[in-house]
Amino acid sequence: MTAEHPIIDLDDRGRGRVKPDEGPRRRRLNRAMSAYAIGAFVLGAAVGGIGVAEVQGSRDARTRAATVAVVVIASSASDGGEISNSIARFDAQLAVVNAGPQPVTVRTVGARLPGTVIDATAPFRLLRPGEVGVIQVQVVVHCSVKPDPVPMRLSVETADQRTREVSYPMAYTGTAWHNRAVSLCGQGS
Repeated sequence: MTAEHPIIDLDDRGRGRVKPDEGPRRRRLNRAMSAYAIGAFVLGAAVGGIGVAEVQGSRDARTRAATVAVVVIASSASDGGEISNSIARFDAQLAVVNAGPQPVTVRTVGARLPGTVIDATAPFRLLRPGEVGVIQVQVVVHCSVKPDPVPMRLSVETADQRTREVSYPMAYTGTAWHNRAVSLCGQGS
């Protein structure tokens, strides 16, 4: 009895035999699914990137709308005024510069410290970025006091419709206000 042994051809890599999960149709389906998955990933990354950019842009816009940057300068003093009990009282002008990126409306401005009171006497208006507004004030200062700097407090409405309180140290010595106070105090002596 001769037994025939089957011959195994090592060069044959299963040609002719197709496994159920490796047919040409299945390979096309796998490629299509991979393409869809990659496309969905790219689309998700793009939409996510746009969303992050929009959120950051919105946050930056809110920050800009809430920014308050003002500069306050003792502008000029009237020629008039009065002196009583070593207290000089005169009208003056205060220059307010909007140094911020958005329009602001100055609602109140003034200073209160021992021997010195500064109050606004005229209504205010909107200041655009870089614009200078002149505000009428009344200055009351005791002749023995030399406030420098004067901590000016301002109530400012920003572009986001919120009111913010800010303080700015205004120079006093050597200004027209200081010179007017010295002149009035000299008359009262």
